[in-house]
Amino acid sequence: MSEDDARAEPRHPIGSVDNAIRLLLLLRDHTTLRVSEVSEKLGVVPSTAHRLLAMFEHHGLVQKDTRTKEYSPGPALLTLGLSVVRHDVRARLNPVMRSLVREANETCSLLVVEGTNSLFIDAVECDRPVRTTSRVGLVRPAHVTSGGKALLAELSDAEIIRRYPDEELPGVTDHSIRSRSALLEQLALVRQRGYAIGDRENEPDIWAIARVVRTPDGVPFCALSLSCPADRHTEQAEADMAALLERAAKQAESSSF
Repeated sequence: MSEDDARAEPRHPIGSVDNAIRLLLLLRDHTTLRVSEVSEKLGVVPSTAHRLLAMFEHHGLVQKDTRTKEYSPGPALLTLGLSVVRHDVRARLNPVMRSLVREANETCSLLVVEGTNSLFIDAVECDRPVRTTSRVGLVRPAHVTSGGKALLAELSDAEIIRRYPDEELPGVTDHSIRSRSALLEQLALVRQRGYAIGDRENEPDIWAIARVVRTPDGVPFCALSLSCPADRHTEQAEADMAALLERAAKQAESSSF
């Protein structure tokens, strides 16, 4: 069967399914969507567009900003999309992660960011009795994870403001960043030193450090992080892990994606 034949319209198309698939493709190409935009682009009445978005929201495929009334990709869509590339990325970077864990003797995680969410897509645990355990599959606000902040720092301040239209940010622990102003300050520091820190911001007893991994053409793609119990963190440990992460990121970048 040729590619054209495979792409030919089915003999008995189902309109509702077609609209749902077309909405998925819109979410692929647009960071945010309004009901009016979905209505126009799909060629359906606004009430139909609203019902489609409501069903997507129910299943976690989109999330609605109650202030702007805009819809953006949700955690379930992030997980679904990443499942397509997860195995390939994990296969390519897992050896780098294992080498990093052997050198650092701390747990390594691989994270990506979509919108304002970070997702843990792989992990290699160290064998220390007290250690950070795997968070694979966990979705967290990007601004509370070291990997999330490392990737957010690759964006301009204007893009950060667009993604975070409100000054107040949701927190996860007592140490989480809770304002956009504080986030912008931290991201400036990340850009300056080349790595991001998560000091008990995602979990109350975990400290983490992360660095971005880029594709061969220089595009930020994912982040490698090392994490440990907060009471194991010292300035020297931070410097050592930062150096190990820099070397690991360069090794990862030498692999073709």
